[in-house]
Amino acid sequence: MALLFAQIAYAKPLIALKSPTGIAYLSGGIGEEEVLAMRAQAKKFTLNLLFSEGTSGRWVTNVNVNIYNEQDERVFRIVGSKPMLYVNLPTGTYLILANNNGQKLRHKVSLEDNANKKVILNWKDAVEEDLSADE
Repeated sequence: MALLFAQIAYAKPLIALKSPTGIAYLSGGIGEEEVLAMRAQAKKFTLNLLFSEGTSGRWVTNVNVNIYNEQDERVFRIVGSKPMLYVNLPTGTYLILANNNGQKLRHKVSLEDNANKKVILNWKDAVEEDLSADE
C-alpha cells in the first residue's frame, strides 16, 4: 500500500488542455504512471469518461468523442482520445457520442453544480475474445 502512495506522489502531473470552445480537458491513461496521474486529477473535472471494449473491459484508445448540449450545439470534440478522458463541463444535460473504429455509442448525462460523474463507455461486441486461455 505504501508503494502505491509513493507512486501517486511521484506521478508526473498532467496539464489540462483547452478545447476550441474553451472547455478544459485531460486525455490519458496509457501506462501505469499516466493512469496514476489521471486518477489524481479526476475530481477536478465534472465528467470522467472511460473507454473500454469486450466483456473483459480492456481499455481502448483513439476514440473520437463529440459532446452536445441540450440545444444540440457541439460544445466539445476530441479526435483520438486515450482511454481516460476528463472534461470540465458546466451544469447541464449532454449527449455524448463516441466512435471506436466505426462503432458508435451514445450516452446522455446530466451534470449538477460541482459534479464529478464517471461514465464508462464499453463496446461489448467490439472484440472477439478467447477466454479459454484464462482458465
